[in-house]
Amino acid sequence: MSAPWLSPPGSQSFLQRNAHWHEVLNPSVLLASHAEIQKSKSLLEALGPRNTEQKADEQKVIEAAKLCEASVHPDSSQVLPLLFRPPAYLFLGAPLAVTALFPHRTVASAFLFQLPFQTYNAGFTLVHRNRSLQEGKSQHPLYLSASIVYLSCMGAAPALAMKRLGIRSPASHIFFGRILPTPLYALLGGLSVLLMRYPEVEQEVQVVDQEGNVVGTSNKAAQKAVQETALSRAALLGVTALIPSLMSRSHMMKNPRMFTLLNHLAALIAFAMMVPLSFSLFPQKGSIRRDDLEEELKERTKEEMLFYNRGL
Repeated sequence: MSAPWLSPPGSQSFLQRNAHWHEVLNPSVLLASHAEIQKSKSLLEALGPRNTEQKADEQKVIEAAKLCEASVHPDSSQVLPLLFRPPAYLFLGAPLAVTALFPHRTVASAFLFQLPFQTYNAGFTLVHRNRSLQEGKSQHPLYLSASIVYLSCMGAAPALAMKRLGIRSPASHIFFGRILPTPLYALLGGLSVLLMRYPEVEQEVQVVDQEGNVVGTSNKAAQKAVQETALSRAALLGVTALIPSLMSRSHMMKNPRMFTLLNHLAALIAFAMMVPLSFSLFPQKGSIRRDDLEEELKERTKEEMLFYNRGL
């Protein structure tokens, strides 16, 4: 992980990380050219991690770090595809999540709206996975396709249950329409990360010391990275589903179209607010104590804390 633009764990509080991500997710960074991104990356790599921290108050360095964090993978140093950069996820993921979230009249439509959302969510996870081991094998396309279809089927399960069971009672509609989506979408968010990034746990990920020197590869660091990312994605989608379900339905019968519009707006706002919050739950440059690592790694270093790329 050679990314001097990532802040070390412990240097920022949750609120500071959240404020930082609000700046990184500025849509204007999507307009930066490939040459501008490469120039910013070269500047920060020339400075190195320590000099970058020392000069963090210089506006030029600040802007370069934000651009790199939004556009460059910290492991491979490759420019990220435009559609899968964090600011793009904020604006493309929101409408896909909202259209997939709300009840559909048929099972087919529920599945068809789930499919693009689960595909995009899986693609974002794959692009931002830990790539510290470049020789690591990637998942087979058939496995990826099957996983996305499986997640889409799970997302459409409430519509299928209501159709098959012939549910018409108000209590059942409240359960499937207001209560079930929150835990279901939280589960789908976390499960998507686990399915897409399980090879990291098998192959292990690199851990580095304070100076950026590679100490070795760790299965435990990989588990911690995947678990933290799964929790952050579960929080993102769970809260996005929760907010609309809390809205009062007392005036629904008077103006159902307006109520539906307000529900969609509430979900959009919830998703937009939760993206930086979910990214901030854990530092992207993760840390793990030396005592929690494998025995062979403990013998290679005396440092108490080692670092790895958590991913997004």
